[in-house]
Amino acid sequence: MSSGEHILRSLIRIVAILLAGVLLFVVGSMIGYGAMGGGNPFKVLMPDVWRHILDFVH
Repeated sequence: MSSGEHILRSLIRIVAILLAGVLLFVVGSMIGYGAMGGGNPFKVLMPDVWRHILDFVH
């Protein structure tokens, strides 16, 4: 395997891990918001919900 192929495989792995992390974060947020928060799980994808959440952090 050449150096270029090794770098490409490493980049593909990194991107796949990042995408899996984002997907797991979204699914976990939907489960938490829907089950624990008693709301519609799909509302967690709305920007207004994230503004409200970030208001607690700031």
